[in-house]
Amino acid sequence: MVARWSIPGAGAALAVHPSGWTAVAVPSLGDVIILSDTGSVTRTLHVGGRPGGVAVVTELVAVLDPAETSLTVFDTTTGARKEGLRAGDGAVAVTSDGTGRFLVIDARDGELLAFETGPLILRQRFPVPGSPYAAAYDQTRNTLWVAVTERNEVVGYNLTGGTPREVARHPTPRLPIAVAVDPSTGAVVVAGSAEGLVQRISP
Repeated sequence: MVARWSIPGAGAALAVHPSGWTAVAVPSLGDVIILSDTGSVTRTLHVGGRPGGVAVVTELVAVLDPAETSLTVFDTTTGARKEGLRAGDGAVAVTSDGTGRFLVIDARDGELLAFETGPLILRQRFPVPGSPYAAAYDQTRNTLWVAVTERNEVVGYNLTGGTPREVARHPTPRLPIAVAVDPSTGAVVVAGSAEGLVQRISP
């Protein structure tokens, strides 16, 4: 079954909560819209700026503003704004892992930034050479996949230890700008912008 829901503007990023609701960033309005699993708007977060990335942990949503290279957390149950921090010098993507952390890709500095919640604190900076641009987390295998544009690669990092540990590296189509993971199989899907190609990497 396919369902389509209208939102009051062009969505730039989204994140789905395990319970079924979806957070959608709408940069033109400076809003993040929370949709139920049936598509009804349950809350609109007026976050300001131009939200370009969202990630969810429990009932929290982290909103990334690439123009301000900032990360701000909101409580989706109350709509309250919580903590906000600068996220490097060129943050472009945010995702979450299975331990309650928000993971941010800083393309300008070539770093992975790990933020803990309650309160929001930057706990770790880890170098990712080659202009990282997008990321997706495989919670089943505790692996973060990062698309690296200058090297035309996707790199897998295991995050179960104190420091990210590289566990895989694969060539991709040129200029990989998006990555996703199939949690049931561990397959990694990468989109390359230079040639209009999508690549699926099976484990």
